[in-house]
Amino acid sequence: MVKVLKNKRAKGKGMEMKYNFDEVIDRYDTNSVKYENAKEEEPDLKDDFIPLWIADMDFACPPEVIKAMHERLDRKILGYSDILDSKYMDAVKNWMYMHYEWIPPMDHMVISPGVVPAISNLIQLLTDENDKVLILTPAYKPFYSAIVNNKRIPIYSSLIYEDKKYKLDFENLERQLQDAKLFVFCSPHNPTGRIWTEEELRKVVALCEKESVSIICDEIHQDIHREGKQYIPLMKLFPEKNFISTCTAPSKTFNMAGNHLSNIFIPNNDILKKWCDKFYYLPNPLSIAATEAAYSKGSEWVKELNMYIDKNFEFIKNFFERYMPKVQFEIPEGTYLAWFNMKNYGLSDKDVHDIFIKDAGVFIEGAGMFVKDDEDWIRMNIACPKVILEQALNRMKDAFANN
Repeated sequence: MVKVLKNKRAKGKGMEMKYNFDEVIDRYDTNSVKYENAKEEEPDLKDDFIPLWIADMDFACPPEVIKAMHERLDRKILGYSDILDSKYMDAVKNWMYMHYEWIPPMDHMVISPGVVPAISNLIQLLTDENDKVLILTPAYKPFYSAIVNNKRIPIYSSLIYEDKKYKLDFENLERQLQDAKLFVFCSPHNPTGRIWTEEELRKVVALCEKESVSIICDEIHQDIHREGKQYIPLMKLFPEKNFISTCTAPSKTFNMAGNHLSNIFIPNNDILKKWCDKFYYLPNPLSIAATEAAYSKGSEWVKELNMYIDKNFEFIKNFFERYMPKVQFEIPEGTYLAWFNMKNYGLSDKDVHDIFIKDAGVFIEGAGMFVKDDEDWIRMNIACPKVILEQALNRMKDAFANN
């Protein structure tokens, strides 16, 4: 288990926060993939490793969510459950409208145990075997897996890294779309953290419509963004376009990935009917209660979460500039994932990986884990108490000191 020093409760803009994101929680003996499966993934990890890899947070779920789950448990029976009243749907709809002024098509919403399973299901419905499916690279690797596991062919459009920022290569994107049947689009983008502008979103949809390419938009990271950055749901801009399906979930926002409940919007009536005929999922009763509470009572918690994550990113930026100036890093617009480049160390990707894992004992994800265009890059989950992040960064500094 990671040993940490006590840290004072964080303050936001000079005022003490209502929620304690500095709390260090022991996640061992909870069947945590992030902690207890780490050595299965990386056997060479030091015993006192710090896991900053898989995208779940080391913050307690909102107390409002935990209270709602306790209250549901107090009803004593956990029988077959489904979304049978309006409270769940109202909570989802009101959240989207309150935060994004988007009124989602609730009569076209289905549920799924997760966004990745939903993407896999939609690939089956929107394409045939050997059809080509386009993704942007670097890419979240489960997109690639969902494509090849369904016997489709992945094709790629590489993002351009220019002026310390990732951009869409629209010329290349247009060429690739000519061969594609489907585009799996990530917004905000994982792993780079880009939040696409309205102009970019409109251009993407125009190109897809021109080439008759369907879109699956993964918006799972929608609620995590830096102060002043505006996230726009794709379907908000195009409510009349029925070739866009959107995947959302409370899992990243409220640290509820283990609850396995996602909300998927499918405006095409034929595809919606095929989904309902082919895929059957009854949600966990605790997940229903948790999601209702998160979306109806979680706004203040998310506001403070974003403030805390913003400060973690500022801390990382200042740390790298002072102690590891060879690292190329810019604070991302969205997500809680730091994406930084180690090229200036002059090391191979394997050597960088081994220093992180064997010397620093910091479990990150690097080159080879993001399909393509990820050479020299590292993804690090910084959604943890600052005291843990500081320990990890100091270990990194010491481990790379002689390189």
